[in-house]
Amino acid sequence: MIIILFLGGFFLGLIYAFIGEKLPLFVPEVTPKENNSWILNLFIGVINALVFLISYYTFGVSYEFFASLIIAGLVFIIFISDFKYMIILDSPLVISAILILVLRAYFYGFKDMGIHLLAGIVLFLLMFLIGFLGKKIFKREALGGGDIKLAGIIGIILGLKFGLVSIILSSLLALPYAAGAMMLNRDSEVPFGPFLIASMAIVFVFADKFSNLIAFLF
Repeated sequence: MIIILFLGGFFLGLIYAFIGEKLPLFVPEVTPKENNSWILNLFIGVINALVFLISYYTFGVSYEFFASLIIAGLVFIIFISDFKYMIILDSPLVISAILILVLRAYFYGFKDMGIHLLAGIVLFLLMFLIGFLGKKIFKREALGGGDIKLAGIIGIILGLKFGLVSIILSSLLALPYAAGAMMLNRDSEVPFGPFLIASMAIVFVFADKFSNLIAFLF
């Protein structure tokens, strides 16, 4: 059983790496770059296999198990596509949102699904407003469209309060990278998507640890 789960997670990881690398090339504005190294793809496969195993033996066949697989897929696809091509594709976000909403309806009912859908809409609008104000103030794109849509997915997966904590955490994670990029190249763009998705994964895994922070903030 362990071998089957490991191999299943491993091949899923290879698929995620392939999607993150190849899918952006269908966008006309994207410039092709050299392929991922086999070491990177192997690493992603192994990490995803471990996620698969740990999630199964931690959560069993539950919402948390299936959600963790979806989150892992988003993590790998967005890390590769955003760091390599500075783009977050719509299709993985839309598919993930639909799958999460179906899972929530199945495990927790349609009312819970509606609440999480509303949370996604609220975070999407919040990030859209931040991006709009940032563009007006700094006269340049403050947030990409993919980052704004990803915030909506975070709301759907985590809910409103945990989603807000995740976005705050992503800003803290991105700060050292942004500061270093500005020191090396003032005109460089900072891919925010990987930090958004990483913070979402952290909050999802350590939800119990963030409960006290949420109680303090709200």
